[in-house]
Amino acid sequence: MVEPAYKRLRNDDGRYGAIAQGLHWLIAALVGALFAIGWFMTSLPPSPDTIKVFNLHKSIGVAVLALMLLRVGWRLLSPPPPLPSSMSWIAQCAAKLCHLALYLLLFAQPLVGLLHSGAANFPVVVFGLFTLPALGVPDDALKQRLEDVHGLLAWITLVVIALHVGAALRHHLLLKDGVLRRMLPWGSS
Repeated sequence: MVEPAYKRLRNDDGRYGAIAQGLHWLIAALVGALFAIGWFMTSLPPSPDTIKVFNLHKSIGVAVLALMLLRVGWRLLSPPPPLPSSMSWIAQCAAKLCHLALYLLLFAQPLVGLLHSGAANFPVVVFGLFTLPALGVPDDALKQRLEDVHGLLAWITLVVIALHVGAALRHHLLLKDGVLRRMLPWGSS
């Protein structure tokens, strides 16, 4: 019988542990919320309530950035299980590149957002608890470029997430090799 993931904190050769799983699914949920709020807020007229929605988006972005730092630290302390040996070299390289792209995008996107807030001269108030120092100085031209980059990165992130989810479903439904179950708390090796 496989020990439940919540009892195993560290990754092993066959599965991700509870910490890696928790970070993965929490970040996934927050990124989903960021996309939903991001698209919703761009249609709102200027108002005090709109500022609250923007601040929620920024706060969640800061949380994702902090959780990604934790995730990288945990990955260094507890390396992920190896990919199945049945995967071709090309498939393993594609998986590693997709994960690297996700990590880079989940760092770049919040950082660009923070830079945009500085250039737009809008403070980043994290969940109403504290205000981050501005990154940069107000600059209308830079603000527009950073807004464009933030939007482009959002689309790229969506594509990479779709590839990641598609690959996980392919492993689960077609290859039936247990790759997806390694990241599910109730999955077995």
